[in-house]
Amino acid sequence: MSKMKVFGADSVEAMAKITRELGGDARIYSTRRVNGGIEIIAGKGDDEDLRPKLRTSINEETGEHHRKVDADFTSLLASARKAARASERFAPPKPEASTSIDEDRLQALEQQVADIKSMLSCGMMANALTSAGATPELIAIYLAQSGAHEKVNADQKFGNFLARRLCYPDSHKLLQQPRVFVALGPSGSGKTTLLAQMVARLRVDNPNGRVSFVNANANRLVSTDGLRAFGGILNVPTIDVETPEELVEFTSIVDPQISIFIDMPSDTHESLAFLNALNQHADRVAPITRIGVMPSWFSQEAADAMIDRYQGLDAIALTKLSECHPSLPMLGKLSMRKVPVAYLSTSAHLTRGLVEPVVDDIDQLIRAHHAPVAAKTEA
Repeated sequence: MSKMKVFGADSVEAMAKITRELGGDARIYSTRRVNGGIEIIAGKGDDEDLRPKLRTSINEETGEHHRKVDADFTSLLASARKAARASERFAPPKPEASTSIDEDRLQALEQQVADIKSMLSCGMMANALTSAGATPELIAIYLAQSGAHEKVNADQKFGNFLARRLCYPDSHKLLQQPRVFVALGPSGSGKTTLLAQMVARLRVDNPNGRVSFVNANANRLVSTDGLRAFGGILNVPTIDVETPEELVEFTSIVDPQISIFIDMPSDTHESLAFLNALNQHADRVAPITRIGVMPSWFSQEAADAMIDRYQGLDAIALTKLSECHPSLPMLGKLSMRKVPVAYLSTSAHLTRGLVEPVVDDIDQLIRAHHAPVAAKTEA
């Protein structure tokens, strides 16, 4: 992958040079202020090079449970086959038809083992809900509602039930009308990248859509330059605001047909000040969608704290899914808190890295323990 260093009087000029040299799908590696302007290092290459190395994020209890499930399954299956072979070796000669009977018996045993494994997997999900604070009575209700109390395909039924509770209904429609999107989350959670991916998706679906970035994190240089860099690539203006009053004034006077994407401060107190000011004047702006940005390495305690901190979250975006898998207890906590998942950010790619999940995607996230892959879309 080749890289190039570009200098400009400001970030707009530098990004224009990068776009001319590398095209609209250039990747930004770093930006910094230097004497007399902005220096940006950019490159062009496969998205795979941008993805961090995969690492697992499964707590010790869950990992031990996985190993026990696999060991129980292997031992039970081996015993069943050994018993079948012993029975065949010592039994008196039988007509040829008996072979099919033995095979049927072995298949029945294997099905029983599969059912046991399914129930154990279902038990892992129930344990995750227990860890998230669900009472045994509530879990019993969930099992009955999902049909997982039956042996057949218990894990599929329970996983699908939890996925329906977690999935934001028709999340693909969120970008179809002008809104004020507010990204809330800690530093490093992927707020800026998520907003850029959402705008890129909007550009693909509606090339004539009117869009603006708003940087409410103007005191943080990296965030400011990062959002401006994305704005240059996507041809979207970026407005800096330094106070809640400036944010309210801008969102109040802007054309309501313009979709606004606000990158909130990482500091909790600052972001709450901006959010409260925006909420108090909600009647003067387009519909507001408040998105809690949670990286996949978040613990259930961190997820719970964010939902408590930012009251009234409309949706969750799970990010950094190329780095690790969200834990079952964390997903269980989100299911308990009833804040649905509207976006999955599977990589840093602007167009191929964002998934607007349906129930099957969330079900895969819960049961298959790997992130859904976004459909390939040309930039």
